[in-house]
Amino acid sequence: MPLYSYKVKTEAGKLYSGETKIDSVEELKRLLEDKGYTPIEIVEKNAFTDISTISLFKKKVTTKDLAIFNRQFAIVLQAGVPIASCMDVLKQQTTNQTLRECLNDIYENIQKGISLSNSMRKHEDIFPEIMICMVEAGEVSGQLDIVFERLAKQFENQNAINAKIRSALTYPIIVGVIAVAVIVVLMIFVVPSFVGILKDFNTPLPIYTKILIAVSNFFVNFWWAILIGAIGFGAGLKAFKKSETGKMFFGNLAITLPIVKGVTKNITTSRLARTLGTLMSSGVLLIQSMEVVQKIIGNAVIIKKFDTVIDEIKKGKGLTQPLLNVKYFPPLLMSMIRIGEESGSLDFTLEKAADFYDTEVETSIQQLMALIEPLITIVLAFVVAFVVLAVLVPMLSIYQNADF
Repeated sequence: MPLYSYKVKTEAGKLYSGETKIDSVEELKRLLEDKGYTPIEIVEKNAFTDISTISLFKKKVTTKDLAIFNRQFAIVLQAGVPIASCMDVLKQQTTNQTLRECLNDIYENIQKGISLSNSMRKHEDIFPEIMICMVEAGEVSGQLDIVFERLAKQFENQNAINAKIRSALTYPIIVGVIAVAVIVVLMIFVVPSFVGILKDFNTPLPIYTKILIAVSNFFVNFWWAILIGAIGFGAGLKAFKKSETGKMFFGNLAITLPIVKGVTKNITTSRLARTLGTLMSSGVLLIQSMEVVQKIIGNAVIIKKFDTVIDEIKKGKGLTQPLLNVKYFPPLLMSMIRIGEESGSLDFTLEKAADFYDTEVETSIQQLMALIEPLITIVLAFVVAFVVLAVLVPMLSIYQNADF
């Protein structure tokens, strides 16, 4: 079904614009005129009229976008506005083009009598499973406003954690990029000039200087091969990470490497507690909640172990013992889950555990950065020392042998 953007004028002379998927221009004109609008412009959106329709250039819907959407939806619902009217308001206010198109399609489906959760399920590439399940539970219980309030908190917390991770990684990435750029400049422009000077003096060269010159010659003569190799390595690594073998490899790496395993454990624990607590407090059944948690846990090794956990829950073994058998989650979380099950307040204890582990995530990220930053400095110091040594020793030899 093609996508059209349109501009219309009301009887009062006000201008409005929007987008919709519909079978033809004629049908869209008739629909707009039936609503009392006068069409001014209708354009079919495709790769020739709008580059954003190409999937490569489409703006992604981020966690922050979802947090804002859920917060706004909760506020409008709490004001007593019907769902269809809520969607009509929100789709006009959304700045993300991809999300606006999605909300427009959901609005039209609601107008046709399709439920909100089923309309959202048609856009599983945008709305995560946790959101769809909770909306479905909210429709059954009649507590959609509360559900969207909880979803807003869920995505706001998730966005805060993502922001902390991005902030912590910014410095190492910038330093790494600058270091690579400096090394490339040295190898391609500086070292060749130095080699020309040495040739003029016919000075014997130490082994480390010969190594530096060989590396420089390789950079100068085969820079294109290095570039192709880097692109190929990046593409291959990306494809490998998406494969089942790659997911298991990096999953094992994340939970075993001394430097990162603490961060991974805290992030995984926080996701489990926050997501499971939010789902259960919204009335989603434990088994269905665990199936959702399994999809968003983020580590292939733990995801695979969750198959056994869910099977044991289906056999009536509760939640604590199956999670204990995973032998991964910290004892404090296990104790809180046991207390929650025994007291009948599992959703409450999980949310409190999530708050605690959100703080632990921030602490563990800071500790990780405290280890990475000195490591980067040491590597850079080694590279600089090697280059200086390889250049300085022959120059000193020339100076000592010079006849002044």
